[in-house]
Amino acid sequence: MKKVLSQYPALNILSQFFIILFSALCFAVSLNMFLIPGDIYSGGVTGISQLITYSLKQFTPFGNIIQTGTLNFLLNIPLLILSYMKLGRRFTILTVVVVAIMTGFTLIIPVQQVSANPLLNGIVAGALNGLGGGLTIKFGMSAGGIDIIALVINRLVQINVGSLSLLINSVVIVGAGILYSWEFALYTLISMYVTSRVVNSIHTNEQRLTAFIVTDKEDEVVKSIYDRIHRGITILDGRGGYSKKTRNTLMIVINRYELYDLEMAIGEADIHAFVNIIQSTRVNGNYLNRDQQNKLKQNKT
Repeated sequence: MKKVLSQYPALNILSQFFIILFSALCFAVSLNMFLIPGDIYSGGVTGISQLITYSLKQFTPFGNIIQTGTLNFLLNIPLLILSYMKLGRRFTILTVVVVAIMTGFTLIIPVQQVSANPLLNGIVAGALNGLGGGLTIKFGMSAGGIDIIALVINRLVQINVGSLSLLINSVVIVGAGILYSWEFALYTLISMYVTSRVVNSIHTNEQRLTAFIVTDKEDEVVKSIYDRIHRGITILDGRGGYSKKTRNTLMIVINRYELYDLEMAIGEADIHAFVNIIQSTRVNGNYLNRDQQNKLKQNKT
């Protein structure tokens, strides 16, 4: 599939738009059909939006002044500005589109109960959120919220992103327990756990991967990779065990979030290249982080 997308840029753009629509629909269905009617809270900014709208309905006469989806969009605005400043233009623009379409879907899709079983609501909602979140991250975007906060703080103080997300989500869990019931707070915890497991099965940003690329078009592949990502490439001498033909092997270490760009770059240069990608347990030495890569891109431009 990636080889076809690399040959037809219009299809690549269309596929990204489809991913945005599908992910936004997953988030909206999860919120309006499982989380809200099931009194279960989502993680991050969406969960905070639920807590605020619930508090308005229970303790003030302004219960219907704003919907959860609209409040979620408003709370994401300062985070999107922060994303543009710290995480880059392309990432932010795609995230804005995801958040905007998700908000539109939450206004169109009615809030209605599918199941009265809170455990089922939590599991299904978590799976839908994980599916939408995993796909957006895999294709170089996000649904906004605490992902932006966690990534920015991680670059400032080097605290694990997963720990930061858990800390922020614990506020939602405690709030759900205080405002509604501790039993439903536990269902919220189950939903968040399912979300994290699904996201991890689709995409993990912090994984280091090592790619070995066997190709007859060494120069073209190297140039195509350098046009998309800034990583060092090592050229290894190789020889086929059966054919005895001499063929160079390229070795490159990347982050998990760069895998899509790497595969697209290889596909554009040599659709017949043999690629073996393995997970790296540990990487030491001169390994560029995202900020250093962005500086290199700016200097190159």
